[in-house]
Parts: sequence; C-alpha cells; structure tokens
Amino acid sequence: MGQISSILDCERVRESVSASVDGELSQSEAAGVEAHLVSCESCRLYAAGFGETAHLLRSAPLEELGFTIALPARRYAFAHKVQVGAAAAAIAATVGLSALVGTLGSTRTSSSDAQALAATSEPIALRNPEAELKMLQRATEPRSKPAFRARQAL
Repeated sequence: MGQISSILDCERVRESVSASVDGELSQSEAAGVEAHLVSCESCRLYAAGFGETAHLLRSAPLEELGFTIALPARRYAFAHKVQVGAAAAAIAATVGLSALVGTLGSTRTSSSDAQALAATSEPIALRNPEAELKMLQRATEPRSKPAFRARQAL
C-alpha cells in the first residue's frame, strides 16, 4: 500500500512542478513539493529537467513572423453565431413545413376504409372501368403545357 501512495504522490508532485517553476503554488503547496523532492530522486531529476527546459524556452529569442496574424473582432464572432443560429432555424422551419405539407397532401385511408376495401371480393380496377380507361388514355397522351393546364382546370 505504501508503494501505491508513493506513486500517487510522485504523480501529484510531477503535475505541480510546472506551477512550482512558474511560482504559482501557495507556500504550503510549494513546501509539500520541496519535501517530496528531497526524499524522491526520480522526481528531483524530473523537476530539474523541467526547470532547465523552462529556462531554455524563456531565454530563447522571439521569432519574427513574416506575416501579420489578424484575430477576428468580437462583433464578427457574434455575427457568425447569429448566422449559424439563423441557418439552424431555417433548416428546422424547412423540415417542419415539409413534414406538415407531406401529411396534408397524403392520401391515407382510415382503417375502416381499408377494411371496407378488403372486404369486397372484386378488384379495385374493375369497380370503375371507365375511370381507369380515362386514366390510361391520359397517361399515354403526349404531355404539353397547354394540355396539362387544361387537365388541371377540369
């Protein structure tokens, strides 16, 4: 059990080493880290390597960029959020309206109508042969816009 707590202490200390190097630990946390580093050689080596790396990074000269970096202004970020919200609302409205139109335009039969149709022994096509004949004639006619409009007027 002592070895597991030691491993957990090492992990906790290694997580705190960065804050320690930056001077962000409270006095009690810094004292705890220092006490552990005195007794643990592997954490002491880790802290020394981390401190050296931090020193090298801070002492390195800054790179000059050959281009400017432009961050979007806050108003553009807000406008972008509004555009995304408007697009989502438009999609939701389109889906809702298409579902509504689809249900209004459907020719569903009620269960009682379906039962009445199924109860008859005569096929549907033979009940009204004149209507079926007209439908077949319309389907075989060449379609033109005036003929289509004339049929719509009927």
